Amino acid sequence: MSKLRSNLPWFITGGVVLVLLIASILLITAGKGIGQFFFGRAYAEGELRDYVAQVLKQEVQGVSCQAYDTDNNGYVSCDYTIAKNDNAVNSIECAVWGLDGFINRGCRTRLPNFSK
Repeated sequence: MSKLRSNLPWFITGGVVLVLLIASILLITAGKGIGQFFFGRAYAEGELRDYVAQVLKQEVQGVSCQAYDTDNNGYVSCDYTIAKNDNAVNSIECAVWGLDGFINRGCRTRLPNFSK
């Protein structure tokens, strides 16, 4: 009985670690769609504003980004206008919210879809 009591904290710790591991995997896979639905647009628009201000050295007038990464490349399509020329709409891809967004940062030129 005393041996069971001495091992009980390890069983509890191991169980908690296992539950946290399973929950993390579920959040990364199934939660990707839910997270992008709630946070995707705002995250990508923030990445766009930072990119235009820091890299292009321009002031953003307006932005519009997709909320969900439909082609699973880690980026969403965005359109923006700059303060100097608010009539010209520029297109770009910016990092998506989620695990891909922590790997992919900032924005890049929109690439054509060759997968069709």
